[in-house]
Amino acid sequence: MYDKLRVFEAFAGYGGASFGLKKSGIPHKVIGYSEFDKFASEIFEINHPGIKNFGDITKIEPTDLPNFDMFTGGFPCQPFSSAGLGQGELDIRGTLFYDIIRICEVKKPKHLLLENVKGLTTKRHEKTLATIKSELERLGYTLDIRLLNTKEFGIPQNRERVWIYGYLGELPKNFNICPEKEELKRKFKDYLDQNPPEHLFLNDKQIARLRELHKVDFNVPESLCLDIYNKKIRYDGTCITITEPHHNSLRVVHPPKDGKFVVRKLSITEHYRLMGFEDGEFNFGCQSYQQLCKRAGNGWDVNITGKILSKISSQIPLTN
Repeated sequence: MYDKLRVFEAFAGYGGASFGLKKSGIPHKVIGYSEFDKFASEIFEINHPGIKNFGDITKIEPTDLPNFDMFTGGFPCQPFSSAGLGQGELDIRGTLFYDIIRICEVKKPKHLLLENVKGLTTKRHEKTLATIKSELERLGYTLDIRLLNTKEFGIPQNRERVWIYGYLGELPKNFNICPEKEELKRKFKDYLDQNPPEHLFLNDKQIARLRELHKVDFNVPESLCLDIYNKKIRYDGTCITITEPHHNSLRVVHPPKDGKFVVRKLSITEHYRLMGFEDGEFNFGCQSYQQLCKRAGNGWDVNITGKILSKISSQIPLTN
């Protein structure tokens, strides 16, 4: 019997599974991870020092990996994302799922926890999802697949993600990975910095351009999220899905000050709070705004990750 859950974290990014495991309180040891992006690898190492990076998953020889109990991975979402090209398996990145199969067929971890965008569940990609399910079932995994939204579990971000849990064997009757839903106690405005950096604020010309393009009224009673993609302000106190900065999909709109509209970008710390981090929990190192916010846009909501893992561990043992 192992007293710690041994985890291999693929497509690791900033280590969403590692942070989620810490939040869950489950005793664990990450025996290795896979990440080929140099900036992601650097930030993973800063936050989880001393763990071996096995690099590009397509080049990993499964027999070179130590044994592990759980495989985690947010396999690349761009092939299925409405913000990307949505080409599914026509995009070569869509085939990276088969490296999950290739590794798990040899290592046979008892547990899998995978994540992807809502687009994977759409009619356009139903054949891809069916292939994913059939391949995992062929290896002997029983699956529980759920579409979960961050805003229903304590954080005001409208972030819908598909979570795929696989168990090598039969799951108990009525097993499910969905945590208890929660009423939001804090709104978007409560996650914002008290004194955000000046360089994040738009100038008058930029604000005028936004008004011209989107026909939005910036006379807001409190700090709210501007959904640039849908050309509206979210008055429900939530924000849209955090994405990579180059999508330019979100702005913070503050109440007017001295007769002028006040609009800005999210700060780095705001990105990470909305991804489930407490202040001081994440070490940003010396990376740029672009790189750190890219990690957040592509990362796991660590709050919901911890709750999913806790829900799983409350129903089945996680060690061999």
